[in-house]
Amino acid sequence: MLGWHISVYRQLDNRSRPAKFSGARATRLAVWQTGLDGLDWIEEVARSRGYSLGGNGYPYRYTAQARDVLPAILAGPPSARNPWRSDPGDSLGPNWVGHTLIDHALAKACDPEEWLLIEAWDES
Repeated sequence: MLGWHISVYRQLDNRSRPAKFSGARATRLAVWQTGLDGLDWIEEVARSRGYSLGGNGYPYRYTAQARDVLPAILAGPPSARNPWRSDPGDSLGPNWVGHTLIDHALAKACDPEEWLLIEAWDES
């Protein structure tokens, strides 16, 4: 499967500051699967209003404020596949839910200034 498995999390601590690569995750706000172009939106946000925290695709991590991330997610995550796809030889772990999930109530409860952590796992 070529694409990305993307999750957006609240930070466990210090939500008023940008996340660090090794920062602790708290509650997951959303998870979805995309094709190869699935990182375009967060790369754009990271260049202008957030940060790429690096990584090698296992995962890549980003941080940005809720006001810059959540509107796109609540409108339907960018490039989301629904239902998700898998190939016959794929090894699917227990956290693979197979469809897009968004916790609308929790996302709407976030302060717009809060810094979130975004993880993107390469599914190739």
